[in-house]
Amino acid sequence: MKKNMLDGFKEAYRRKFKFYDEDILMSIWCGQRMVDTIRKKGFGSVISLGVGHKIVSRSILKNLSDILTKFVIIEGSSKMISDFRRTINLPPNVRLVKSLFEEFGTEERFDAIEMGFVLEHVDDPLSILKRYSTFLKARGSILISVPNARSLHRLIGYEAGLLDDPYRLSSFDLRLGHKRYFDLKSLETLVRRSGLKIVKREGIYLKPFSTFQLKSLHLLPEVTQALFSIGIRYPEIGNAIYLEATH
Repeated sequence: MKKNMLDGFKEAYRRKFKFYDEDILMSIWCGQRMVDTIRKKGFGSVISLGVGHKIVSRSILKNLSDILTKFVIIEGSSKMISDFRRTINLPPNVRLVKSLFEEFGTEERFDAIEMGFVLEHVDDPLSILKRYSTFLKARGSILISVPNARSLHRLIGYEAGLLDDPYRLSSFDLRLGHKRYFDLKSLETLVRRSGLKIVKREGIYLKPFSTFQLKSLHLLPEVTQALFSIGIRYPEIGNAIYLEATH
């Protein structure tokens, strides 16, 4: 993907975007799961692919400051980088690198590589996984999350005749720069083809209805939180999939 194309997706990360609130909740949950994994394993060096909503990187900086020795954030959009620098003061052990994911290279090795909602965007996800696995320490982990084509709400929409193909990208997907949908099977196959082995799989958010329908229900925050908690156990039908992989 070209760098000037990346700048064009920035508007989809603003509050006026239809799925902004849900994207924020998903990013917060995903970021916390990744932080929990990094802390539990005592990882000190981390690569993060992309700025996005800045939520995952903020969570890493805020919650892992006592163990974080080296944090490299890779971003291809100059606009996203400018916004990031304007809103976050980076400590000395953090580097923000302007580069396409496909072009980044380093001789350094890292404990954890965070790919939160990345692989659905890139031209060649297998190449990305293979490339970044070479930057991983022997006992390190790659932390992956992607939207799920077979989310419960998409399957219900398909069975009801409201969605002709659960794998079809919507106009909103395209505005976010999505190139594909994964399901649990296709994601696991991709990860294994890259030479990695899967050590954890979780669902992110058990979403029973469309975003519009859920908003009309005015669910209590506790109910929404329960849908996230229950979703952990159902990666096959979660709104997104979270995997941890290693060598």
